Amino acid sequence: MHYAKTVFPLALIMFLIGADEYILASILAPIGETFQVEPARITLLVTAYALPCAIFAPLFGTLSDHWGRRRVLLPSLFIFALGTYGGALASSFTFALICRFIAGVAAAAMGPNAFALVGDFIPLERRPAAMGHVMLGLTIGLIVSPAIGGWVTQELGWRWAFGLLATSALATLAGAAIGIPSTRQASTSHASPGVATYARALTLPGVPAGIAAQGLWIGVTIGVMAIVGEVLRTRYTLSIVHTGLALASFGVLTIVGNLAVARAVIWTGSTRRAVLVANAATVIGIGGLTLLPSWPLAFALASFWLWAVFAGFGGPLLQLRLSEFAGDCRATVLSTSACAMHLGVVAMTFIEAWIFPQFGGVGVGVVACSLMSLAFVLQWRSTAG
Repeated sequence: MHYAKTVFPLALIMFLIGADEYILASILAPIGETFQVEPARITLLVTAYALPCAIFAPLFGTLSDHWGRRRVLLPSLFIFALGTYGGALASSFTFALICRFIAGVAAAAMGPNAFALVGDFIPLERRPAAMGHVMLGLTIGLIVSPAIGGWVTQELGWRWAFGLLATSALATLAGAAIGIPSTRQASTSHASPGVATYARALTLPGVPAGIAAQGLWIGVTIGVMAIVGEVLRTRYTLSIVHTGLALASFGVLTIVGNLAVARAVIWTGSTRRAVLVANAATVIGIGGLTLLPSWPLAFALASFWLWAVFAGFGGPLLQLRLSEFAGDCRATVLSTSACAMHLGVVAMTFIEAWIFPQFGGVGVGVVACSLMSLAFVLQWRSTAG
């Protein structure tokens, strides 16, 4: 099998998922003006995409394990393109919400399948690098989509931004149809898709702890990132431009971490050790950034960058460990992990909304470091490997 021919479409799939979620960051206002919708309601476009990603991922995961990856992935890419084109052409806010929901349902099938395919078809010795490259697509999508969306909207209008994304989805569909093998990872279970499949998958050694750790890790990351800019700006009187540059540096260094996945496994001796090191470094990074308000800016940025690099390779490796634990239930387990990640973000956002106004960045840091320490314990006690 040609490595790039298989991995590149998977990275593009993850790029689409990240880009479709974050492209709205820079174009919500123009969309609201088009539909004459107030700012408080226009954010429903974000919810309409993210909610079905969390709800439907487990369903598509178990279907993929029983029906085969291509049978779920390729139609979902086509539906994703249709939903995004529909959003570009929407004549009303209600229709735009429906189209965003459709795209979110399709994305729920795309992400877990992309990660499961790494475990299905990539040779064992190349899986760490492959998972890092696939996750790199998501990272780049999250970073560049607001800038690209904003530029296209400024030059041509927001509808063209969605049209460009939909066209990219069709191109990715063509690449996936060519590059992803038709041979599927057949399920050894005779049970039909449903509760029995989940009962079996969630009792596999290492899976419950891995899913819980993933939910904690992503929930903490997204939650703390939401207040980092404000912490840096108020503590160190940074300008908006300098605050933006600091936040952008996190994305760049996360890419460095994505690219260092294979080396991290070599340096530490195993995937498990690499995950534990990344988890510990994340606790140190978040703690250094949030818990020591009197320390100089250079120390805060060094902590921020430490967190970025180690999270960059820790996240893909945690996905890889779950994939290895799951066996022939890969998509079921990884889709449940995706649901846990969304729930983690919701929970951390809710906690943060209560803590930050009262206790500031230090309060958020205490909670975040505690939750990441719990994730470390869960990984420490999980199956070795």
